[in-house]
Amino acid sequence: MVDKQKVKERIDRGDGSVVPHHLSGETPPVDAGRVHGEGKMIPHDREGRVEASIYAEKLVCPQCGKTTLHAEFPDHYEAWTKCSNCGFFMGMSNEEWHRMESSRNLSEKIRRMAIKKELLDPQRWKEHKG
Repeated sequence: MVDKQKVKERIDRGDGSVVPHHLSGETPPVDAGRVHGEGKMIPHDREGRVEASIYAEKLVCPQCGKTTLHAEFPDHYEAWTKCSNCGFFMGMSNEEWHRMESSRNLSEKIRRMAIKKELLDPQRWKEHKG
């Protein structure tokens, strides 16, 4: 569990490592000194597992083709993708995960990365797709 006092201190510090959430009726404060999309990537404090993309698409295992793939975040700099069905495992940097997570077709991008890292045979995927 994240210590709420520490998170509040990080928000107050304004270094971008934690972004405050605003209620729908609130107007978020404007920070004229920052430009969206620029600057150094700062690690997040994500906890738990991710089982779907930000577009609510279930993650598909590139090895067995089932929706039993999930991502875990052991620390601020790594992301692990694991399949609870076949045991597929692939590690990546947090930066790689964020790049893939913020675009559509997350499962396809995970599959391509697994092929690139030679963890998956491209022909095997075609057999599962049918």
